[in-house]
Amino acid sequence: MWNQPPENSLHALKHGMDFSDGVEFDVRMDADGELVIYHDEALPKKGPLRPRCIENIHTSDLRNEGVLTLQEVIDDRKFLENWQSGCKTVDIEIKMPHPVVGKSHNEHLKMIMRKISLMTQDLHLAPRSTIVTSFSPEIAKASRECEFGIPVTQLVPKIRPWGRHWRVKKFFAVPQFFLTSVPSIADKFRDEGMESVGMAVEYLSGWERYARLGRSVGLKGKGLARLHQSLRGMGAFVWPAPLHLEDRLLGAGVSIVTDHLNPEVLNKPDGSFRWPRPASQPLDEEWSDRLSKSSSEDLGDLMSEASGSLPYWSEMEDIRKSEMILQQGRRMNWDGSENSWINKLEDGIPWGSPRIIGHRGAGKTHGV
Repeated sequence: MWNQPPENSLHALKHGMDFSDGVEFDVRMDADGELVIYHDEALPKKGPLRPRCIENIHTSDLRNEGVLTLQEVIDDRKFLENWQSGCKTVDIEIKMPHPVVGKSHNEHLKMIMRKISLMTQDLHLAPRSTIVTSFSPEIAKASRECEFGIPVTQLVPKIRPWGRHWRVKKFFAVPQFFLTSVPSIADKFRDEGMESVGMAVEYLSGWERYARLGRSVGLKGKGLARLHQSLRGMGAFVWPAPLHLEDRLLGAGVSIVTDHLNPEVLNKPDGSFRWPRPASQPLDEEWSDRLSKSSSEDLGDLMSEASGSLPYWSEMEDIRKSEMILQQGRRMNWDGSENSWINKLEDGIPWGSPRIIGHRGAGKTHGV
């Protein structure tokens, strides 16, 4: 039986890279200027907050607490090979420090970006293999000012970087959610040079999408048409991604950041099979048909056989890649000419192609 590894651990990140199309993880800069992978603003100990904040703790002390560094991830051969393959996507979310730390958001973002650039510059990564995200509205500005070469995007609605209770954090995000729409967000981000949008799933599904200013988008009918008209080939990453919405989200061209990475879960709630690598190891028509018609008793064996038989993106013939991208681009109203879509395939999988990304590696195991 599968035991879910702790979030943001090396085990979790390696599982996510193997099992899905990539991983998302959280990065902070500690007191020594080292990038560490940790979600919360402080260690969960008793006592004053300030000395418990990650940005005020030395690397050696964080290692003693089991906190992973980005360098340790890069040094892992298996993880790095997946990252370098051009098939997998690594989503690095920069976490902003608690106000008691006293860091300038813009300068802190630039410091972390420069460190990421330095650590990845010799890794020979495909241009579309990495995206850096943050809830900070200054991420695009910081990226331009430090001439950051990796694609970035802002996550919306903005969740403040502090507070013990998720409900309180969510409460403070409500005004931005109700005052923004996907068309306006996409236009703004595009003007700022961002190639993707990171957003809560409520922008696309549920009653909440109607309770905002501006035109709503959705996952079917006219709402889906408006979504494609808004994005025009921009990537869209959403969280959380419930299993029952996976098909609709992926079919709409939306990448999902999911907590559901249990390899023993072969079916979605409606009984259909679940393939966890739609971008990095896409099913062909034959395998899709075989899996959809298989019995529950045979599905596990067929999944294993498909995993061992189907080529990964980097192994696929150019003609098949082109056919897939042309079909996606035409269906989702991408900007640019069809030739431009094909000519950029050497950069990796387009941002407008849907992916399944492991949240904090193999799914969150605590907090929000």
